[in-house]
Amino acid sequence: MRKPVALSIAGFDSGNGAGVETDIKVYEIMGVHGVGVTTAITSQNTLGISHIFPIPSEIVKRQLEALISDFEIKSAKLGMIYTKEQFYAVVESLSDKIPLVTDPVIYAKEGTPLIKDIEDYKKVILPRTTVLTPNALEASILSGIKVMGINDAEKACKELSKQYNIPYVIVKGGHMEGEYSIDVLYDGEKDQYFKIGYKRIVNNKNTHGTGSVFATAISAGLAKGKDIVSSFRTARELLQKAIYYGLDIGKGIGPVDPITPTLVKYMKFEVIEEMHKFAYEVEQWKNFYKLIPEVQSNLAHSIDPDFVTGLEDIAVFRDRIVRNWDNKVKVGLPVVFGKPTHTARLLLSIMKFNKDARVLINIRFTDEAVRLLKEIGYEVVEVNRELEPNPQIEGKSMEWMVNYVYMTYGDVPNVIFDRGVKGKEAMIRLWTSSVEEILSALKYLSDRI
Repeated sequence: MRKPVALSIAGFDSGNGAGVETDIKVYEIMGVHGVGVTTAITSQNTLGISHIFPIPSEIVKRQLEALISDFEIKSAKLGMIYTKEQFYAVVESLSDKIPLVTDPVIYAKEGTPLIKDIEDYKKVILPRTTVLTPNALEASILSGIKVMGINDAEKACKELSKQYNIPYVIVKGGHMEGEYSIDVLYDGEKDQYFKIGYKRIVNNKNTHGTGSVFATAISAGLAKGKDIVSSFRTARELLQKAIYYGLDIGKGIGPVDPITPTLVKYMKFEVIEEMHKFAYEVEQWKNFYKLIPEVQSNLAHSIDPDFVTGLEDIAVFRDRIVRNWDNKVKVGLPVVFGKPTHTARLLLSIMKFNKDARVLINIRFTDEAVRLLKEIGYEVVEVNRELEPNPQIEGKSMEWMVNYVYMTYGDVPNVIFDRGVKGKEAMIRLWTSSVEEILSALKYLSDRI
């Protein structure tokens, strides 16, 4: 197996929020083998940087020589580079054939200066850059144009491209005002602008490492042979997800998390496989039809509850589990995420109180079924739905039911049932921590009812 190889040149972030170690993570996520050159060792955490130890330029050069002599470097990303001597070591070592994506890390999040010689940086690094990715503040410093909005960003892009002969400049919109964060890409050769905007993720302070993730993702795209617009689009999508899953760790500004989006994809694939297994099993059972209520059944299955952010992380069958005229059961595949069924809403509500809840099904109420569930060992609670204050409000019944049970009993047992009210069929709701467990419980019931 072969992968394209891409190079990160950056500092080492001891808090693992940015820097060369984060860059290599991003490369791997993007399907590229990442290698790294360390320019400085920082003593930092979520509160900021307390000390910087610059790596001597000769050692930086030796790291570069070791990598370039062995690997076919398809692209490089330049992050924190601290001294003038390091600037020259990088430019003299990198072939002009290697596209260089430069994230001009002038200041850390909390304000620590990260480039000692800014004028030399402009003279040495910027003319060697293929893609420059400053935020609004960095673009203002480098271009001399105060960037406050989209028009300013466009002017700064063009100014930097023309002044330093940079093929592509992207001014990021995270520091600009507005409901949407809009990034502006300027293509110097075509004299064209491209813009991508995302609605801001509010109430999320955990944004350390955004610049590293974005620039490295662009570098990964170029390493894989993608054009700049495609690389820009993919990088922005990854960054948005990384911000969404920003880690609330430490006492200050936590890091973005580029890995979790990939983990969530994997977990969703596992959920789909398990739901297909469930469908295959129950369609084979002789007596499963006895458990299906008049309104039919559906199964809800979540990814790991620690990663659940809403219904988009809970799967159900697109159509319900039905009993045909010949008492054979048909499961309404395919599996879909985000459909607001009663079972999905109920499972989401239960998770707020019990992180063991991952799978839930509604089945037909009978006193015998309740007795058998107790016999298995499940704790059972009955809810009087006549107590629901606003049953006419769509989508709130399941949330009310769970809140009522928790407030009344201090817990949410595995089995919640009601005997129905006018217009509402009596129902049993069973949740477990796995598909295997819920299949076992349902088999026990179907064989005995």
